[in-house]
Amino acid sequence: MERVLNINLEVRRYHGRGCHYHDHVQVLVPLQGVMKVAMEGASGIVTGRTVAVIPKGYSHDFVPSGDCNLLVADVELREDEGQDAPALLRGDGPFVSHVQPWLWRIFRQIGAKIDADGRCAHDAAMLALSGLHLIRPTPVPKPQSKASSRIECIAANLGTRNDKAVVGAMAREAGLSQSHFHALFKAATGRSPRQYEIDQRLDAAVERLIFTRDSISEIAYAAGYENVSAFSRLFKGRFGMSPGAFRVASSAERS
Repeated sequence: MERVLNINLEVRRYHGRGCHYHDHVQVLVPLQGVMKVAMEGASGIVTGRTVAVIPKGYSHDFVPSGDCNLLVADVELREDEGQDAPALLRGDGPFVSHVQPWLWRIFRQIGAKIDADGRCAHDAAMLALSGLHLIRPTPVPKPQSKASSRIECIAANLGTRNDKAVVGAMAREAGLSQSHFHALFKAATGRSPRQYEIDQRLDAAVERLIFTRDSISEIAYAAGYENVSAFSRLFKGRFGMSPGAFRVASSAERS
């Protein structure tokens, strides 16, 4: 079993550095701002209440918002030495996982202490490691049948269509009953079809808020919401602030 040999904590402000890789596992916990991470052909948005895990040797790149500020844990793993590695670091989960709000606040407090006094990093490392143990990785889709493969294809396209997904139609597309489709989809992605679709649409909205000058209503419509209030309510529920406040915060240092 892989165990933790060493963990180094720092608060870093990234400005992008091109495609690269590390000889250790890297965990990114956003304290402020947003970062788009691309790794081995996949990509995801890392923002409040999420963490990104970059496995050892994996090529990756990122595009940060102007105010991006992260707590970074560089973790060395070795067989049969030190403390057991958290499941999050063993490569059996996706590279972006959600964090419970109370745990994310603890990481933010750790980051604030290290930012104020870097000498606290050593003492805070074990607390951070304990926090990583509490994060349950979202299951990775593992196709085991034709039905599972169809579900993967459907999930990949969710949030890219102009029309809202209907579970009945998706189940028919996969050749399954609604209840069986719902169960397999949640087992594969960790979320219901509806929540998965919402998250995909909101992730796309985050990118447009950061990297375009489109109005909030244009972004809401592009994300599939004709009602801006409904879009704003869902956005605030996911990211903790309104789309307008999010845009202001993410562009503060770039304006």
